[in-house]
Amino acid sequence: MTRLKKLFVLGLVALSSACSSPTRIYYWERPNTGADHFVRDHNRCLQKADWWPFEWFNIFSLTPETLDLRLNLKDGGIWGNFSPYKGAMPVFVNNAHPTKTLIYRWYSSCMKKAGYTERRPYGGPME
Repeated sequence: MTRLKKLFVLGLVALSSACSSPTRIYYWERPNTGADHFVRDHNRCLQKADWWPFEWFNIFSLTPETLDLRLNLKDGGIWGNFSPYKGAMPVFVNNAHPTKTLIYRWYSSCMKKAGYTERRPYGGPME
């Protein structure tokens, strides 16, 4: 019985740490790909990586959605950085509403299946 309790507590700790949302930045590259195509692939992979895709809080909102164009890494979530070619201004994107239900590994594998490779290795979560 105590072994079952230990496994349950370990599972809860793993689940709560998986649901936390430190900021993770991916630096992607793919030859012969434009910024618009990257943004579509990024959004599609974010949807696939979200294990709880429902947004209950926005259902009852009567205010129009506004875009906040400032880079705010404190919101957490997955950020994608893409340069169409060397020397170009990079595209830096995130989802419109950062969520704590994204699974980073699912996002990364989806982008890799779409043909993207990482330009830079992962340096740890940003704070």
